[in-house]
Amino acid sequence: MKRPPEDLAQKLLDVSDQFKGTGFDISIDEVATAADVPRATLYYYFSGRDDLVSFFMNDKLDRMYTTVQKAAASEGTPTERLDRVIREVTRKLIEYPVLCMELPVALRKSDDFTEVMVNAERTVAAPIRELLIEGKALGDFEYQDLNIVITALNGAVMQVAMMEVLRNPEPDADAVADKLAGLIVGGLASR
Repeated sequence: MKRPPEDLAQKLLDVSDQFKGTGFDISIDEVATAADVPRATLYYYFSGRDDLVSFFMNDKLDRMYTTVQKAAASEGTPTERLDRVIREVTRKLIEYPVLCMELPVALRKSDDFTEVMVNAERTVAAPIRELLIEGKALGDFEYQDLNIVITALNGAVMQVAMMEVLRNPEPDADAVADKLAGLIVGGLASR
């Protein structure tokens, strides 16, 4: 994939949420029509549907990465920083509904999304892992299996964001993030 120029990239990203709920079972023609760009232009930058879907997913993950890293690196205890990370991930998933709704489906459908999986790990799982390890070392968190905790945490955040997007045409990302972060962080706290 060649990175499209910013104006084309923005056109494509602007229409990406139109495809939520489709499992990205879309064609280049459908995207070209929705974005009002020539089909040939898309084929110049993308080798096919999977390449275009990777672009959509990676762009959203890259945007999420910046805010999640800022939350993870902020001042405070591991508990406070984990709370901020969960809030940011939840907010971004609700802000980018196509990401929370289509990422799991797209990853199951194709072997071509290794780059997206690596980006999701870097963006969400890695900072959570680091904070959990740091928090356990300080006695803030109590858990048995780090990988199960990360998987459960990611699943909870993804599911809650997806249900919020499905139920509410204009979800309140901050309210949902506040409730979920408190629940998760409270459940990990040492007794």
